[in-house]
Amino acid sequence: MAKRGEISTIASVANGSDARFTVLLVEDEPILGKIVGQLLEEAGYRHVTIADHNEITAAVERWHPQCVILDSEPRADGQGRSWEDAAAIRRAHPELPVLMFTADANSMAEARAGTSARSKAAGFAGVMDKPFLVTEFLATLKHAVEARHPAARPGVMSPADDAITVFPAVGGGASLEWAPADFFSTAVHELRTPLTSVLGQAQVALRHVERDPARARDAIEHAIEQANRMNRLIAELLDHARVTVGALSLEVVTFDLGLAIAVAIPQYEHGDLPRISFLPPASPVVVRGDPDRVAQIIGNLLDNALRYSPPGSPIAVSLSVACREAIVRVEDAGPGIPADERDRIFAPFYRAAATRHIPGTGLGLHISRRLAEQHRGRLSLERSTDAGGNVFTLALPLSL
Repeated sequence: MAKRGEISTIASVANGSDARFTVLLVEDEPILGKIVGQLLEEAGYRHVTIADHNEITAAVERWHPQCVILDSEPRADGQGRSWEDAAAIRRAHPELPVLMFTADANSMAEARAGTSARSKAAGFAGVMDKPFLVTEFLATLKHAVEARHPAARPGVMSPADDAITVFPAVGGGASLEWAPADFFSTAVHELRTPLTSVLGQAQVALRHVERDPARARDAIEHAIEQANRMNRLIAELLDHARVTVGALSLEVVTFDLGLAIAVAIPQYEHGDLPRISFLPPASPVVVRGDPDRVAQIIGNLLDNALRYSPPGSPIAVSLSVACREAIVRVEDAGPGIPADERDRIFAPFYRAAATRHIPGTGLGLHISRRLAEQHRGRLSLERSTDAGGNVFTLALPLSL
């Protein structure tokens, strides 16, 4: 059976890429390796992708790359294999540029400073962040290749020709339609964390299943929790894809919105004391729509309120009628959202600066807004204060 690198290269040669520069990509995450490989192909490079660091020497000798991109994820002791690999490549091929590809801030800082003994031995020609800006990724690669080959072939695309960002520019407007490469890059980044946790906890459970059943049980419970997190993320990714192309269908019926809210709230009350207050209107508030999808919107607002508000702080839900619309308000005590971020929080994958340390995907509000629009309604941030506290409003047309 051919190795992954061989499969990737055979595909490139079949497309007549012999005249192009070759990049050796060492990446143990299959999905990320595929994404980066596609990016390199689109930018005009031929690529070889391998997952095993032990195959680097043979791959360099066989494919004669003009650049090597090494993934660098530190081990538990803080050391990374890529430092040794880069040093070995430099000793054997002093003119072959090697780029570090890492999500570890300490490794990035050390490689960029170039003052430690191992960074001097490795001699990285540049550092690529995970997750990355495609323009910066291609610019770093182009600079490394051209430093060795000043007369770069015209067939290699300039990074400026294909400016794609993995995350929205902080100073730019919110983009609701990202390029497919950006979507999948971010999805890989978000899925990798819980998957790593699941695998780690499963290994802990295997080691302790006989001699320490309590610890094994605890590990299994953590693994299940992270698996559920992945399941929620996958569901959100699918919903995002469907709403983006307008392929999410609704099962429209007439129903009492007040009753739907009352049914949804207990699903989010997990503490000993209730935090969410809701006083149903005196008479039914009837709307037409998909009850499950409307419940999804309300559930997302409640989940955000619980997650981002101080522990034990109250969350108020209200339902009123105005101008032939049903108005649902969810008020929390979470951190205020700066004025320049209030539109961007509805963009896919965007996380407000004050809440980025809290686990989340940045998809919930985007999907909820699109679902509201499919119901001919709207979802907005009605109020946010610097001192803390936000009010999100869902408006849906009343049933005629």
